[in-house]
Amino acid sequence: MKTLSENYDIAIVGAGISGLTMAFKIAQSGKKVLLLEAKNKVGGCLNTLYGEDGFWVEMGAHTFYSSYTNVIDLIQSVGLEADIVAREKLSMKLYTDKHEKIFAPVSKLELMFNGPKLFVSKRDGKTVKEYFSNIVGKKNYDKVFSRMFSAVIVQNADDFSAEYFLKRRKTKSKNHPKSFILKKGMSSISEAIIAHDNIAIVYNQKVNSLEKGEIFTINTEDGNSYQAKDLAFASSPKEVSGLIEGLNPELADLMNDFPIQNLESTALILDKDKPGIEPTTFVIPTQGACYSMVTRDVLVHEKYRGFACHFQKNDVSNDDQVATMSQLLSVKEIPQTVKANHTLPLIKIGHRERMSAIIYQAEKTGIYITGNFFNGLSLEDCVERSNEEVKRYLDNQ
Repeated sequence: MKTLSENYDIAIVGAGISGLTMAFKIAQSGKKVLLLEAKNKVGGCLNTLYGEDGFWVEMGAHTFYSSYTNVIDLIQSVGLEADIVAREKLSMKLYTDKHEKIFAPVSKLELMFNGPKLFVSKRDGKTVKEYFSNIVGKKNYDKVFSRMFSAVIVQNADDFSAEYFLKRRKTKSKNHPKSFILKKGMSSISEAIIAHDNIAIVYNQKVNSLEKGEIFTINTEDGNSYQAKDLAFASSPKEVSGLIEGLNPELADLMNDFPIQNLESTALILDKDKPGIEPTTFVIPTQGACYSMVTRDVLVHEKYRGFACHFQKNDVSNDDQVATMSQLLSVKEIPQTVKANHTLPLIKIGHRERMSAIIYQAEKTGIYITGNFFNGLSLEDCVERSNEEVKRYLDNQ
């Protein structure tokens, strides 16, 4: 085993948006940060596919909102404020056996009958299906809204906690567009963060064991060993569970309690005149294995259009994916595509109590944990949670 001689103030396992945020905020304080990433690139859900002539399309997260005040602060801090661009205002489409307006199949009568229940219904203790079926009507939910909501969180929404779905945010920036993107794509945030002088990053380093003494020793599958005074985790809850079993079995059990959704995103770039559909933001199929197709049409390019389809991994073959994309794009042939794998947790009922227990056990163990399974799945939720852990870390110094 090769031990790297340099000691760090903190090592962070995982370099998605949660780990990157935590690394950057701590590095700003003057601390030396080590990021350990199991893949050959950083960003996680910040995953931009770059093509020719500066064109790009998002394979993961794709939109910022003015209510994302923690994210906006991060964008400003890394010097990308000038790159903010408002999204073009385009409609969404449903795909049944043809492209339709988003609410075309919805029964207006059922919606009018159930809609007033919105003002008296409470989300606590209910799944998305239980809560919204009562508001939009069971038939409407099963026919349209189940698929629409699943497209939002890129997994089956039925059993998701209603309390953490489409959260109402109290803050909103008045100085930014309601929804926006960055000129060079979301991965530009990742690149700006890892350029910080106090951040060191190692790629293709999958952590397989930990040792805790006066400092932490982090061992990887490649036989390397890294040392740091403090340790943080910003990766899948099941991965964290396996690593901390020896530190705190109770915490490991809590972390292992999240069902993980494995996704495969398939993207392609086409000449502008090739797709047979008009510019749109999303296409949501009402059946089949594709949760949604997200477009780059919200930022017009003179030569190209870009698309990314999100599937449950291993649910359909590559040929079936190509056939689905051909239908959604109204094209006969699909050129070469690029694939990316992502994981998302299912946030279940009782999440708030589960998180309280995890936070208590993490503090008791002397480690830091962040990720998309605390405050919610969105970029704002991830950055918000990382900011909370950064504050706790700095307060402990």
